[in-house]
Amino acid sequence: MSGTAGAEHQPPRRKRVAAWGTLAGLAATALVIFGIAQLGNSRSESSAGAGTCGEPTAMTSFKVGSIGARYNAATNTVSYGRAGADGSFDMFLANADGTNERPFDVPSAGWLPNRHHWIDEWHPSGQYVFAYIEKNDYVFEPDHVRIPADAIPGYGAYTDIWVARTDGSQAWPLVVTPNDYDGGVIHSAVSPDGTHFAWSERIRAPDGLGRAAAGSYVIRYADFVLSPTPHLENIRTFQPGGVAALNELDGISPDNRNIAFYSSYETADIFHTPIYTLDVDTAAITQLTDASTFYQAPHYTPDGRSIVYMTGRNVEQFQWPWVGADWWIMNVDGSNKRRLTFMGVRNNPQSVNQYRLAGTISFLDNTRFLGDVMDQPLGLHGNIAMVRMHCG
Repeated sequence: MSGTAGAEHQPPRRKRVAAWGTLAGLAATALVIFGIAQLGNSRSESSAGAGTCGEPTAMTSFKVGSIGARYNAATNTVSYGRAGADGSFDMFLANADGTNERPFDVPSAGWLPNRHHWIDEWHPSGQYVFAYIEKNDYVFEPDHVRIPADAIPGYGAYTDIWVARTDGSQAWPLVVTPNDYDGGVIHSAVSPDGTHFAWSERIRAPDGLGRAAAGSYVIRYADFVLSPTPHLENIRTFQPGGVAALNELDGISPDNRNIAFYSSYETADIFHTPIYTLDVDTAAITQLTDASTFYQAPHYTPDGRSIVYMTGRNVEQFQWPWVGADWWIMNVDGSNKRRLTFMGVRNNPQSVNQYRLAGTISFLDNTRFLGDVMDQPLGLHGNIAMVRMHCG
């Protein structure tokens, strides 16, 4: 079980502008989509340029009515979530082709059935999953009345992180947050070799309309140790700029050195969120995109050469006042940005001419990923798509 956070680092500001100027997540997704139309219409980024992978892409449906796909190569298994009749999210496993769906639970853990449960990551061995588990106990708070929506996966409040055996035999609390509206967790990441774990932890509830409008989050990075039981050691905490802001991570680089995240710490605006990388050894931050709109959900490709992300750039507005998003790809240094999907382009073969928001992804290999496509502006409602990039 994790203890208190390690020493807090104030990362030096080391901004690098990407080659063509500069370049969305679950906790901020429901807030960012409140953005106005012009957020998706900035043209300072190029959608062209030669690269290893890019368009044209092929999109096919993987799971309708489910969200949050995570693929594990060791077991060739996919996990995902789906809301039940009571509105709480349940966990599921399936074969990589979507067949043989079965619910996932750990009966001995004592998780209540009418709470949100969500698998966010796999250990690369396939023997463990990392899950968001809504706290069982409701407690009195003088300034907030808890409701189930507070703990929707990715909103983050009243949520702990557990690690569980994938056979459902045992589970252990890994990150235990305060049982109040200030505490919680959002996105997490496991290093490709399974030795490190990172997560965005909420330390203050949503506040006002500035950089902490979606809450204040710090980035934590730790060693993941399996013996004698799974636990975290050497926890380090980073708060970019030393200010209360939205800091949501989505990936650890294959060399275990960098964390990819997006943030409002410089813009003070959750509708304008650049993507950055954080060097966990030096605490240096490198900006990879501009701040003209929202850029979110940065994931490293398995080979570590590129980052796939989502953005509202050049997305048409089908449902006022909501702005959707498409997936793009860039080199790890922020250069060579190019668009992968065109759900937000009217009459494009990939578009249904309605609101669609590209979300978090999970790679099957260097050319294919499973991605969430939200079809409603609020909450977690949508489908899982299979996206195949053109590489060569």
